[in-house]
This record gives sequence, C-alpha cells and structure tokens, in this order.
Amino acid sequence: MQNGKGVLANNRFRQPAQISLQSNGGYQTLNITLVGQQYPDYLILELSRQYRWQDVLPQLKANKTFAFTTVAASGEQVTGTVDLLSMTQFPQKLLFVSYPREANIQPLRTSPRIPVNCGAELQLHHAQGNGNPLGGTVVDVSGKGIGFQYRGTQPVSLEDEDELQASVTVTEPGNDLSLGLFHVKSLDIVGPGVWQFGLAFKNKPDDFQNLLGKLLMASSEVKALLSDNDIGFETLDNTLQAES
Repeated sequence: MQNGKGVLANNRFRQPAQISLQSNGGYQTLNITLVGQQYPDYLILELSRQYRWQDVLPQLKANKTFAFTTVAASGEQVTGTVDLLSMTQFPQKLLFVSYPREANIQPLRTSPRIPVNCGAELQLHHAQGNGNPLGGTVVDVSGKGIGFQYRGTQPVSLEDEDELQASVTVTEPGNDLSLGLFHVKSLDIVGPGVWQFGLAFKNKPDDFQNLLGKLLMASSEVKALLSDNDIGFETLDNTLQAES
C-alpha cells in the first residue's frame, strides 16, 4: 500500500467499511464509514450511529490493532491490519487509524455480497474425520456463498486438502439455523489471528430469499435496532473541519 494504487478512498469518501475488535474472548465486527484520509499516513473512520460511544470505548481502548475491510477506489476488496492512532467523540465518533498493512487485495465477487454479522459454527469435513467445530461469525452472504471469520490459529491448510467441504450453522438461542454444505474456496488471514473462509454453496438453497432474510434478522446490528434500547440517533453535520 505504498504507491498511488494503494489509495483506498473514493473522491467522495463516505464509503462503507468494517473493523473487527476482540470482545469477551471472541470478536465483534463494527460497521463504519471511511470519511477521509491523509495518504499514506492515516485513514479517518466514522462509527455508525447504531453504536453508543460508552459501549465501544472499552473495546477500542483494549484493541490498539484490529482488522479492517473496505472496497478500494479501484473496485477491489481490501482487508488488512490497522493501528489505532487516536479517536474523538465530538462532533462525530471518529477513529484515526494507519493505512492497512499486510493487506490482502481481491477482486469483488461477481455476485453482490450483503454484510451480515451472525454468530455461527463451521464444521470442516476432512477425509480422515470432522474434528472440532470452529466458532466464528458469518460476515457476508451472496448468491454464490458466504464469508465466515474465525479467530485463532490457522485452522487448516488448503494445500493439503482436496475438495474440502464444510457445513455452517448459525447459532441462535433455541433456534439454530443450518446453512447447509459448502465447498471451501479460500482461506485468508484478514487481521491479527483472524481467518476468513470463502465458502461456495454446494447446492444453492431453493428458498434463498428466505435464508437471506433469516441471516439479516440474526445479525447483531439488526437485533440492536429491534431491541428496546434507545440507540440515540444524532443529527450532526458530517463535514470534517480542520482545527485552526
């Protein structure tokens, strides 16, 4: 990310992105917006209004380094590791982070992906046996498959596996949702100890629209919106102003 091709932000800025933070022994994905940059020194990220500052501040203080994902101006998905440089609550909830290092740059899927954030378990089906399931998060879904993130050591080497398959179950209290069987297409490290599986449906569900709706409703952000908690919507001028 050390040349002009590494510029992430579109000219108009305000492009969607995500960060993944360690939280209570697991990790949490937060929706953010890339609102500015000083290439190649830092990015300016705005936290979504759905998050209370007092709720995320302890996690931010505990995570000096975290995973970052966005779509670059060139139209490629960029995932990497960023360092938290500083943050401010007023007038907007802003994070100042370094440019991504150890960046993984991939073309976007031909099938559009929809971000979700659902706790789930992935079961790898090895030729020699299944092993223990991996707890993680379904982070996106498309007409061709899903993305699944897992925190820990490298769970498998795809070079040693031929046509590896996996099954995924979204873990909802009292109502687990099986997503079926998948082909494991890719495995990439997208942050400190964070691995992302690219999974393709072995057989796309006939009721895909219904499945998509269930995944969206199981996302933590949607649950927060539907809870009794007042999210505290703000009406703020989003224009960034330089300090005099």
